[in-house]
Order: sequence, then structure tokens, then C-alpha cells
Amino acid sequence: MFAVYVGSLLFGGLLIGASFLGAGHDADVHVGDAGHGDGHDQSTASAWLALLGIRFWSFAAAFFGLTGLVLRALGSSTVVALAPFISAAVGVAAGLGASATFRMLARDTIGEVRGAAALVGREGRLLLPVDRAQRGKVRVPMPGSGHLDLVAESDHVAVLAAGSEVLIVEVRGNVAVVEPAPASEPARRS
Repeated sequence: MFAVYVGSLLFGGLLIGASFLGAGHDADVHVGDAGHGDGHDQSTASAWLALLGIRFWSFAAAFFGLTGLVLRALGSSTVVALAPFISAAVGVAAGLGASATFRMLARDTIGEVRGAAALVGREGRLLLPVDRAQRGKVRVPMPGSGHLDLVAESDHVAVLAAGSEVLIVEVRGNVAVVEPAPASEPARRS
């Protein structure tokens, strides 16, 4: 069994190392419409489909091998006899835990401001100037949490100077599209 533990640890460790380096980026099974129309819960279907993913097998193999080697090193005859069963249970738990963790992390949007639509219509002050060809930075006061600084761009014809009051008219990802605030626009002559 020693060779099986070492082989599993090396195989799983190699797969985990490769995934950290970016190999097999989308190699896991993704659940699309699983569970729709057949009475099964989608989370149950995705938990079972996690058994087919590379993340499950890499973490399960690595932890199976590691646990087996640790239990074998303890040396008690009872522990050595139970080592394959304990190692298998730890491997399955680690594989399912890793799959569930990565699935949960994949749901979170990274690089976008949450509730960006709520920023539209808010006023802020430019920290850095904005031009049609140059992005700047806007600071938006947030009730209860201080302020939020965002990259800003504008489709406005004139340069918007640092310190000027602006209105957020759109948010594209992390970038606020701004225009001069209504109170700060120069009066038009008729």
C-alpha cells in the first residue's frame, strides 16, 4: 500500500500544482441546466457532478496519499489496518470540499463594483481630471461607509478638471462614466 499512497500523493500534488500554474483552467465539469424539469435540486446535481471534476480527483488523490502515509508512519497495527478506509474518507471529503469551495468562489464576481446600478445618478468629485481620451478618478460619497473611488471616463467634449463635481451616468464594470454635475455646468446663453 505504501506505493499506492506515494503514487496518489504525487499524482494529486502534480495536478494541484499544475492548476495553480494555470493549466486546465476550465477542466472542471460545469453544471448548466442540470436539475431543471426533472424534480432534482440543482445543488444536489452539481454536488454529484463534482465527482467528475478534475479538482475533486486531484484533491482526493493528494489527501488520500498524504493521509495514508501519515497513518502508516504512526505504525500501530490497528491504524495501519484501517488506513485505507480512513484515507479514502479523508480524500473524498477533501475532494468534495475543494470542489464546493471553488464552485462558491466562481460565483462571486471579481473586478466589478457590487450594486453598480445604484451608483448611476450619484454625484461625486473628480480626484484626477478626465478627458475623452484620458481616464481619471472620481470619489463618490457613500452613506455609512465613507466614500468609494472609481476610475472615471467621460464622453463630454471638454476636459473635466480635478476637483469638479460630476454626475455618474453609467457604470461599465469598474469604470464610472461621468458628466459635469447639473449645478456645475456653465450657464448657457440664449
